[in-house]
Parts: sequence; structure tokens; C-alpha cells
Amino acid sequence: MERTVHRSGHRPVLLAAPALGLVLAACGSTLEQDELETQVAAALEQEAGVRPEVSCPSDLDAVVDATTQCSATDPQTGRVFAFRITVTSVEDGIAHFDVSPAQ
Repeated sequence: MERTVHRSGHRPVLLAAPALGLVLAACGSTLEQDELETQVAAALEQEAGVRPEVSCPSDLDAVVDATTQCSATDPQTGRVFAFRITVTSVEDGIAHFDVSPAQ
């Protein structure tokens, strides 16, 4: 899998980022779709320096090992990357999850 995309200005954009650990407050036992998309986009922006458009298919249960696949579109190239979101732990209503390139 290609890990970098080059754009004008010769600065690489890493949208196929390595696994990123994120923390989200779960509303009850669910991570809402729009909040999940926002948090994934913010994490990828921090890693890559550009904020992608992220789309997730639905809410994600705040349960350890729950997974979903989201897509991230590079706004500069239009390339779409798939990411797997996995809940790694839930403590006191806070869900911790990893974002990694889908395989």
C-alpha cells in the first residue's frame, strides 16, 4: 500500500497513517457517527497536515473490539483511503480506539 501522496510544494501527505490512538466520550454505549467522523478527521489532520473528508457508515458501539471501516478523502488529490476503527477500551463512559489503514 502506498503510504505517501505527493502534492505541489513537494510536501508529502500521509493519509495512510500508522495506527493512531484516539479517545472519545461515548454517549451511553454508542459513539455517534458524526462525532466519530470529526475525531477521525482531526487525528488524520494532525498526522498528515491536511484535514480529510471522513465518512463512516454508522454509529459505533462503545464496546471493546467493536470495529467499523471509514473512508478518508484527501481534499487535494481526491484519493480515498480506507481506515479501520477499533475500540480498544472503555472506561467511565470514555471510549479509546485505534485508527489504522484497512487491509
